[in-house]
Amino acid sequence: MNLGGNTWDFMPSSYLVNIGRRLFYLFQGGEVMIELQNITKDFNSKKENIHAVKDVSLTINDGEIFGIIGFSGAGKSTLVRCINLLERPSSGKVILDGKDLTEMSDKELREERKKIGMIFQHFNLMRSRTVYGNIAFPLKKSGLSKEEKDKKITSLLRLVGLEDKKDAYPSQLSGGQKQRVAIARALANDPKVLLCDEATSALDPQTTKAILKLLEEVNKQLGITIIIITHQMEVVKDICDRVAIMDMGEVVETGHTADVFLKPKETVTKSFIETASNISKVYDLIKSGDAFTELKPGEKMMILTYSNVNTKEAMISHLSRTYGVDASIIFGNVEILKDKPLGKLVVIMGGKEENIGSAIDYLKSAGIDVEVIKE
Repeated sequence: MNLGGNTWDFMPSSYLVNIGRRLFYLFQGGEVMIELQNITKDFNSKKENIHAVKDVSLTINDGEIFGIIGFSGAGKSTLVRCINLLERPSSGKVILDGKDLTEMSDKELREERKKIGMIFQHFNLMRSRTVYGNIAFPLKKSGLSKEEKDKKITSLLRLVGLEDKKDAYPSQLSGGQKQRVAIARALANDPKVLLCDEATSALDPQTTKAILKLLEEVNKQLGITIIIITHQMEVVKDICDRVAIMDMGEVVETGHTADVFLKPKETVTKSFIETASNISKVYDLIKSGDAFTELKPGEKMMILTYSNVNTKEAMISHLSRTYGVDASIIFGNVEILKDKPLGKLVVIMGGKEENIGSAIDYLKSAGIDVEVIKE
């Protein structure tokens, strides 16, 4: 995306501060932007009590892109609405940039919410307003002059690539263009945090990738902390630095995205990863007794998972030469996580038991995860 040579001329000083924070996060580990302490949200009615969020604690660093993923009904959308107190937690604390939102008066909270932008699955644009008018709406009480507002709106239109659509109405836009308008509107008050609640769920795969690329650019250029709520593992894989997995109202697993993909701990996490990878189909083939998975005496079938290792080395031929085993790749898959490769190979290895054991030990010492799935 071409931001134009003069984009920075229109950016407020708060954005430049955010960029510095982003660089600090990348190289030093970062400061905390959001801290959720024991958040619980219950919905009570005469018929039943629903425990939507159960004792969730999370720390989200300043300047990172953080994913919260879960199947429908996991509680992720309720949790994100607790962050800006659109849903007030039944118990627990929401600390934004060092301030406890749950202790604030309504007036204080209204002011603090300006630090939090939000975009939604169905865009929530005002149909009677143009693209320019939708972006201008949050600036009504900003205290900016007409010229200052125009300058800011023009810069945001340039940022999201819609300069030529400023006079168009939402009905004249594609889904991707509508979401770009929503992003620009959410950025109008110079927020420190951008919440994205299923922001790509209504979009086709190609448009989804374009919106994720835009969000990544917003994060890099403006240093804003982004929280992405999704049920799509592909979204997390493409853009998130870290991820939390929710199930039945609880956070069951958290970690850096690559680590979660490499070594998932919980069953629900493994289920999500299977939706983003074809490699899991080998388990179904084994279960059905497919000839593809038949083994000869002394053979083992295994999945090799590698990340950040020297994949240019002729690993399979090295195993054969050094350990006297026969190793054949029958299936392979490479995922790209935040521009880093994560590879999985299904390999059949044959030979003496002790030789296979030595070969597996070597692979593990080289940073390759080994899972024997059939023998």
